[in-house]
Amino acid sequence: MNRWITTTKLVLVGLFVVATLSAAAYDWWFVWPAQKCDQAGAWWDPKDHQCLTPMPIWRITGHLPGTTSPAAARTAPTAPAAKAPAAAEARPKS
Repeated sequence: MNRWITTTKLVLVGLFVVATLSAAAYDWWFVWPAQKCDQAGAWWDPKDHQCLTPMPIWRITGHLPGTTSPAAARTAPTAPAAKAPAAAEARPKS
């Protein structure tokens, strides 16, 4: 009888250790990377186990927010560069 109790105790302690290590491994492999990715502001892909950076849809379509054609996305950034030389000529000379 005494040997049966000792064997049962060892089996239960072994199961407890395996369950504890399994829970720690699950956290280390799945939960902690997902939390780290969320804190960085990225998207976690559980299928591929990757942390991905979101891309705005206008980079794919070419449409800037508030515009209706992709041509506006190509011409919009060049407008501010033309104003810089005109501001230098408007200064009074001393």
